[in-house]
Amino acid sequence: MPKKEATTNETKQVIEIYNKIATEYTNNTENKLLQFQLTKFASMLTKKGKVLDAGCGCGRDSVYLKEDGFEVISMDLSKGMIQEAKKRGVEVIKKDLLKIEDKEEFDGIWCMATLADMQKSEAKQVIKRFNESLKKEGIIYIAVKEGEGEKTIIKEKYNNIPRFYAFYKKEELENLLKENNFEILESTSSNDEGTDWIEIFAKKK
Repeated sequence: MPKKEATTNETKQVIEIYNKIATEYTNNTENKLLQFQLTKFASMLTKKGKVLDAGCGCGRDSVYLKEDGFEVISMDLSKGMIQEAKKRGVEVIKKDLLKIEDKEEFDGIWCMATLADMQKSEAKQVIKRFNESLKKEGIIYIAVKEGEGEKTIIKEKYNNIPRFYAFYKKEELENLLKENNFEILESTSSNDEGTDWIEIFAKKK
């Protein structure tokens, strides 16, 4: 039998932290709509098809994509964030991304910051699942924090609760996608309030 992937303790702790800071996190992020990236993502899709918002949080991006005419499947594991999303009219499936079993189901996958919340060993499995669940030539957008390794960081705006983060170099994330049958379409770096980000658009081969 194939080995079953299990959510690590670090990821479980991140979920519990999101449950505690869901309101604060939503207040800090819901107005930071990535309209340029969302518009580009939508333009890369051949039709107004089915999109997975992987780790949707408060549902900010799900709302935008739905209003743009897409069928949006929103997934998250934090009960607190799911409650915030429901306030915005977003129905969320509470599911571990490691347990996605859909095959060639989605035209696109939007994954904003989610990989920063899980160990890199998990991220490899999740990207493999993403590829399997995308239709041929499906599009994925992934944004991660730029840096090296995995660290625990304390932020005052989130009640000084120690929190796990995974950081990536651009080449590292590109290689991870290439190893899982993705073609890199665009790879850029950006900065938001002192945090460096890597943003990649890729296509399933």
